[in-house]
Amino acid sequence: MPSDNQKGIEFPQQGNSKHNGGKKHQKRSIGWIIGVVVLILISITFILPTTALSGSGSSIEFGRYNGEKIELEYGNFFYNQISSLASQYPMDAANSFQIYYQAYYATVFETALRQMAEQAGIRTTDSMVNDAIIQSGYFSNENGSFDPEVYKAASTVEKSAIRAQIEEILPSQMVLGDIADVRTSDAENEFVAALNANARAFQYITVGAETYPDTDAWTYAEENPAPFQTMDLSSITVATSDEASSILSSIQSGETTFESAAAEKSTDSYSDAEGAMGAVMYTDLEGQLADSTNAATIFSASVGDIVGPFQTYTGYALYRINSESMAADLEEAENLNAVKEYIASNDPETMDAYLKAKADEVYAMAQGSWDDAAAVYGVTVTDVGAAAPNPASSSIINGIALTDPDYRLANAVMGNEAFNKEIYTSEIGTVSAPVQSGSDYIIVRSVESEGASDLQSSYLTSLYPSFFVPYVTQSDLQSSVLSSDSFEDNFLDTYFSSIVG
Repeated sequence: MPSDNQKGIEFPQQGNSKHNGGKKHQKRSIGWIIGVVVLILISITFILPTTALSGSGSSIEFGRYNGEKIELEYGNFFYNQISSLASQYPMDAANSFQIYYQAYYATVFETALRQMAEQAGIRTTDSMVNDAIIQSGYFSNENGSFDPEVYKAASTVEKSAIRAQIEEILPSQMVLGDIADVRTSDAENEFVAALNANARAFQYITVGAETYPDTDAWTYAEENPAPFQTMDLSSITVATSDEASSILSSIQSGETTFESAAAEKSTDSYSDAEGAMGAVMYTDLEGQLADSTNAATIFSASVGDIVGPFQTYTGYALYRINSESMAADLEEAENLNAVKEYIASNDPETMDAYLKAKADEVYAMAQGSWDDAAAVYGVTVTDVGAAAPNPASSSIINGIALTDPDYRLANAVMGNEAFNKEIYTSEIGTVSAPVQSGSDYIIVRSVESEGASDLQSSYLTSLYPSFFVPYVTQSDLQSSVLSSDSFEDNFLDTYFSSIVG
């Protein structure tokens, strides 16, 4: 067994373990950003913000579309989009870039739509603007209905500002509405329904790192002790590095204690325990830090030291060292499983050789008795709801990705036409040979799912013309605008020089 104290071990300067004991900051995709753009265009919000512009008479140009400036100017569309987003998210160092970024692309898209409206000769009338004001919800009562009394109570400045904003974007919304209002033929609807007609349900057995022998994992940890050291830590996490440094200064000067600062100001899940994290494994700490090499700095510090701030996936953190580092207690199943996951991520050849052989054993038994194989080997069985074959990941087919709770089968079938064909054309109950999914192996069998095909077809027949067609049409339009040769994009340079600078 490992010794109790491994303080003399030299910790690695970087790691690539996928075992993550912390919360990672979710990155927003372009699809998410485009979704925000659409939401912005169909909502009306007027809030006076605080931005880089203090008043009228100045502007910042971020790009051009068809020769028209995409600029930030007091009171214009770009300005009001920043206002709307700033009302939902704090305009601080952590959010500023995303707020400007989303507001900018909303403005680019609105500019393209407005130019389309002008080219088509679309004009608004007072009646249309009045209807849009009523539907905007700005002058609604607590029941969500337009209330004349709320309207009368608003100041003239507010009413004029709302009217001007609606008059500005109404032509763009009309173009967007017309583009989304696409009609589909009965033949097209029937074709889409047919794509979902061959739905099947499945079960699969997972042979993963958890099946790796405990004795082998223990031996691995003894031979490679550094990643599995533990240290008792406390933490304080806040939004910015400056805020963390200010808290550190207050603690060092005696103005406050670490425990008080953690309870009052920390935003992580340990604030209720005055920052106490308990025993933290080195490889887990690597997963929490944006720069994993900082884990070595923390584990090399002395008891009582406060180190940081270090950027994590939830902010900037200070760490207090509460104990010497020591070998993890592998009698605890959680620690032993962490070793197995580390091996799967960092020594895949060792893990894969074992898992492939074990999966073949499970498969041999599962062909005779599925339930016995799961019970004897103690492996997990996952149920996958009825889904249609969808190897190309089409958005109009209700495929396995939507019904697989653990996503292992969805990962295995993605782009694999041969495997898709096998599991959808073989006789119900057929057990397929092991297939790799990530670092795991899965054994799949199809199961009865009465009426599933009819249900899927009916679902898509109703949903396709009302949701998928408008969504795809708008998505195509957004893509064409952002990839157009008419779009001159200087956002990054302008943001860092004129906003940050």
